[in-house]
Amino acid sequence: MLFLDKKKNIDPEIISRLLYSHFSSLMSEFYEMQSGFLSTRYKLHKSLETSSIIISFIKSVHLAIIRQREKNLDHDLSLNNFFFNLNNLNSQSFSYKIASVVNTTGIPKETVRRKLKKLIQQEVIMTNKYKEYYWKITPKRRDPFIKIIKKDIKALSKFTFNIGKFLNLNLNQKMIENEIESQFSFYFYHFLNCQLTWLKMWQDKIKDIDLVLISLQALIPTLQYLDKNQATKDMNLENVYTIVGKTNEQYNASNTAIGAASVSEITGIPRATCIRKLEKLVKLGMLVRETKTRRYFVNQITASRTKHIITKDNIRFTIETFSEYLSIILNALVRNQKVHY
Repeated sequence: MLFLDKKKNIDPEIISRLLYSHFSSLMSEFYEMQSGFLSTRYKLHKSLETSSIIISFIKSVHLAIIRQREKNLDHDLSLNNFFFNLNNLNSQSFSYKIASVVNTTGIPKETVRRKLKKLIQQEVIMTNKYKEYYWKITPKRRDPFIKIIKKDIKALSKFTFNIGKFLNLNLNQKMIENEIESQFSFYFYHFLNCQLTWLKMWQDKIKDIDLVLISLQALIPTLQYLDKNQATKDMNLENVYTIVGKTNEQYNASNTAIGAASVSEITGIPRATCIRKLEKLVKLGMLVRETKTRRYFVNQITASRTKHIITKDNIRFTIETFSEYLSIILNALVRNQKVHY
């Protein structure tokens, strides 16, 4: 085990190759993290579009906090200091006009306008004299907010720890959690920026990001099954998107099928909506429905499955986007801790 030179970077390409070569195991963990992140926000806001809009505003808060280090290199970016930082910012430093929200999220302008109006009524978003919008958190929302963030940190730390194991980094999950909390705004600015980039890709491509959250519920057990039952060596960009979803026997979905009730329970999406969107995923070729059980599983016919959701471009974009973020967090951990590999 070699000592890691603090000047040596863990490049995103290294992480990308790792995610391709261990796709079924690592990406099932990644999709679990994403499912938790999106489900928590859906349950809170009843819409992933609304969640995406709010995330864009919170990201701007973190950026404004980080910029305080332009004046003071020792400025406290920690989770414990977050509300103090927020209260001491000029709201104009983290406010947006509608056009900026549209560009960041990919959500149509009129939809953004309508949702902002509702968020203002709920006192989640405020406006200033320049007709700009900014995020506000009321005292009663602070404890729930911290609870959600700590859940995010735990999931992110777990996934980062598992990536670190493959890179022979001497990390532990608690160390990562403590590091993220101590430099909270730095890590979460980049994390939320990464999430927004990913969500915007889906918004641009399929116009309904709820479908992504539902698709994850079928992908996770399928990848877990694949990891246990099928050799997945030598996977790369040219073949991984065709392998995803395959099980040993065509239409043998006993361990990977999902139902509308379970999807609704996990995601918070109403059961009737889940049924409608599951059927839409069938029409898109992503899922197949079993006639007898009325349960759904990932389509085993590659030509159908890879048309809309599991395309080469979508998987490549996902891996490259999050590899950039993982590179940031791992390099920061290496520099701030005595890590060996």
